[in-house]
Amino acid sequence: MEAWLAGAEVRTETTNTSLVEFLIGGSAFSVPGIVLHYQQRSIRFTPIFLYGQGVTGCVEASLCTADNIQPLYRLYMRCGMRDDWTLCPAGTLSVKPDPFDEEAFFTLIASLLPG
Repeated sequence: MEAWLAGAEVRTETTNTSLVEFLIGGSAFSVPGIVLHYQQRSIRFTPIFLYGQGVTGCVEASLCTADNIQPLYRLYMRCGMRDDWTLCPAGTLSVKPDPFDEEAFFTLIASLLPG
């Protein structure tokens, strides 16, 4: 992501999120998250779960403003036969998720940047 944002006025921040993993006895542990900031808006990438629903990881991308937090997309690591990251709009289940590449990244953060 940093390479894709080179030269942009978007500031990145690393965060820590407490994740409860029920497959290992309900233990909680800290995992890194990412926040992209532009002016008064941000997009927060928050880890949701590991090893479930046929994937090895899930991260939710949400648009955060002063008034609202709106889930935008869910990113999945190693979904089905794929070995890379994929994404689906939040609140949907896709049989064939889209690859998470540079084009998908800029579609995801379009609501963060000025039109």
